[in-house]
Amino acid sequence: MTVHIEFDADRRFTDQFELQWGRLTSTGERVLRRTARTPDASRLVRAEVHAGRLLDAQPGTTYPAQLCRVVDHDLTGAAQPYVTSTYRGVPVAGQPGAPLPETLLKIFGDLLVAIQHLAKAGLTHGAIVPEFVLWDGHHAQLVNLGETVAVGEPARAALDPQWQPPAGPDGLRLATEADDVYQAGMVVFCIALQRGPAGAAEVREELGRGGGSALSALLEGVFADEPRDRPDAHQLLRRVEEARYEPVWQSADPADATTATIKIPQQYSPPPPPPLPSSMPVATTARAAVALSPARDEFRRLVEAKQQYREQRNAPQRVAWRWSRSLVDVLWYSRDELPSQIIMGVLALVVIGVPLTLILLIATTLGGSK
Repeated sequence: MTVHIEFDADRRFTDQFELQWGRLTSTGERVLRRTARTPDASRLVRAEVHAGRLLDAQPGTTYPAQLCRVVDHDLTGAAQPYVTSTYRGVPVAGQPGAPLPETLLKIFGDLLVAIQHLAKAGLTHGAIVPEFVLWDGHHAQLVNLGETVAVGEPARAALDPQWQPPAGPDGLRLATEADDVYQAGMVVFCIALQRGPAGAAEVREELGRGGGSALSALLEGVFADEPRDRPDAHQLLRRVEEARYEPVWQSADPADATTATIKIPQQYSPPPPPPLPSSMPVATTARAAVALSPARDEFRRLVEAKQQYREQRNAPQRVAWRWSRSLVDVLWYSRDELPSQIIMGVLALVVIGVPLTLILLIATTLGGSK
């Protein structure tokens, strides 16, 4: 199948690649073609093509939007091997200003989904850094699959040591999902605070100084030295979902001016209440009412909708219908041969038809006797 791509006129060159952006004519998706210029770049191109094939071959799942998708490649015919992958958005590195909490949670959640899909294919990304995390205003996309390695193999990405999780006592670090979680957490840490990466101990110390803040709660345990002590992607996704419905982002005690706290900018601030008339007495023991945030209202709406759905699903008629349909599916697909399936169908007609025939005969008899 031929892929039609309209490439932009301008090209960029790095030490390893020739870069050319374009757009798929069929869908309008933006793509990036990377043509190798060195033997090491050729290895990266082949690794990305291999990772793309493994991800495409996953049964029963659709390709995740949170990962770039290989749409075209040539490893043998071209003078220099190349790979073309989807490229949606711009890197989060260097974007001005700290993102809003909602944006930060969305980026972190999308990275965790990408990590989960890579793990299902037996892969780790190994190079989750801001330059390879794209944001289009709605979703994040993890690109550059050239450094992917199988789970359990030695990690090989040539990154700044500050981006790499702590190695074992022997200096060897085997690729695990926990390493991708560590790097994704470091991306969130850096873009939230608008700073560069740091060692695990330094990050833990800085998050500890902001104890109780939204960021420290979100990234708790992510920077542990031992991979087994870090939360997995599924646990962190639950944290992200819970944080989205929190009415207030907790922060450290503002009275402690000497402690460096980590705060995420507030997305929503309720307006101050109108002043009371001077003639109205004010109770000294009264508590000020706190307006519910839009996130809490949305959470309640989702809870009510989910409860209504469960009640409808548990209705006796729907339960009986699902049970009958599942029984028919089991009986039908347990027969591989066509004659067996025909016999099964005839028996089903007999089981259904005989009672109906008896009912009709009884009704006819009673109707004729009147």
